[in-house]
Amino acid sequence: MLQHAVDVLAMDSEARTIEFRREFLSYWSQQIGPKEPHCYALLSPRSNDRDIYYHSARTGQIIFADDPSELSSWLKNAGIKAEALLTTRVVWPAQIPTPDQYPVKGRDIIKLVGREHIERHVRAGYELPLVMGFMINGAPMFAAASISGASANFLKKGFRESSPRPARFVANTFFAKAIVPLSIERIDPFWVHGRDSNITLDRLRTASVGIVGCGAIGGFLARGLAQAGVDSLTLVDFDEIRPQNLGRHVLGSEWLGWRKADAMSAQIRRDFPHIRDVQPHTRAFQNLKPGDLEGLAQCDVLVLAGLDLPAELAIDHWIDTIEHPPTRVWTWTEEFALAGHAVALIGRDRFSEGLDADGFYFGRLTHGWSQKNVVLGEAGCGVTFHPYDAVDMSSTVLMAQRLIIDVILGKVPQSTNRMWLGNRDIVIERGGVPSELFDRSHCEISRAWEP
Repeated sequence: MLQHAVDVLAMDSEARTIEFRREFLSYWSQQIGPKEPHCYALLSPRSNDRDIYYHSARTGQIIFADDPSELSSWLKNAGIKAEALLTTRVVWPAQIPTPDQYPVKGRDIIKLVGREHIERHVRAGYELPLVMGFMINGAPMFAAASISGASANFLKKGFRESSPRPARFVANTFFAKAIVPLSIERIDPFWVHGRDSNITLDRLRTASVGIVGCGAIGGFLARGLAQAGVDSLTLVDFDEIRPQNLGRHVLGSEWLGWRKADAMSAQIRRDFPHIRDVQPHTRAFQNLKPGDLEGLAQCDVLVLAGLDLPAELAIDHWIDTIEHPPTRVWTWTEEFALAGHAVALIGRDRFSEGLDADGFYFGRLTHGWSQKNVVLGEAGCGVTFHPYDAVDMSSTVLMAQRLIIDVILGKVPQSTNRMWLGNRDIVIERGGVPSELFDRSHCEISRAWEP
């Protein structure tokens, strides 16, 4: 840091000014005390001065947004009780200031904002946080500061509660006190999902995805799609989170006993509070109400994750009743998750066309397994399970997520089968027989859907 200071001092005046403006946030942050509130901005990057809304949380955070409903939704999703939404101002100065031009007193920042825009926001005895916006290296960034005035008790002197001191007089007391610089970070979707560089985000934010089956595969897909920027999810699963699920489910022990769809919805909202909608349905697909089915029919993509045969056939039958069915992505793993599939079905192509008379997929990558090794039973009950963990299935999950994103982005013009080939040697070691296609290890192949 000392060397950097020496280098800056050695620059000529013009170069130093360029450096100060290019690294404005770094220099501004050096004024911020460790105990000051941390701010987050849901603000639109449009560079115009305007009134905005904010909420001061008990945790010390201040969250700014353009729209009160957007701010309320974000707070609710994040689990923050919104006691009151207040108003303030964001201003975009004509030029990025250098350190000698930084506002020091309330009057300095009020001059930037405009006296006529301050009076409606000040409150007797309360600080007022304000936001400054700048375009830095082509990206919108924000700085924040708080100003304060006289105490509430002082401002009450000579005035009745029924007729308090006028706002213009309250604003006058904000001129002389030193400002308090605050740290602020963007938390809008365009920053969260790619730091303004995600060229696919506009499409992903308008997409809606339904996921039938929120177990091990479906749970990771739901969170992964939200993390990628998909802004609307519908989750369907009637089952609960049990201790034996924790080893390969995206959800942890805090959700034990919850319905998987409800828990996934709550967790995704908490992790990505800006998400537009996460709708849970805690029923099997076969038991969904007509209104629920109508909502699924409007999705851009319907994901079928690790379903049993009755549910798959029920969805096939339902598709025949829809005029414009959504593209379905059917995904599952084979034994020990050593192979996996993600099939995109477009139009009226059917799952059942790829199944034999016993309900097994024609295009399996492995066969010859002994059922006593690949399907185990829980002690003391009739529940069975396939032994694999979250690491084993992760390659299939990522393959399925890429296929879903490609469908949303219009990159899959026809029904397609993508296949994950895991470790071929372990297939043989555990008693399985690889298919002719399974002629290599640890790779993904893609083919047109041929039932």
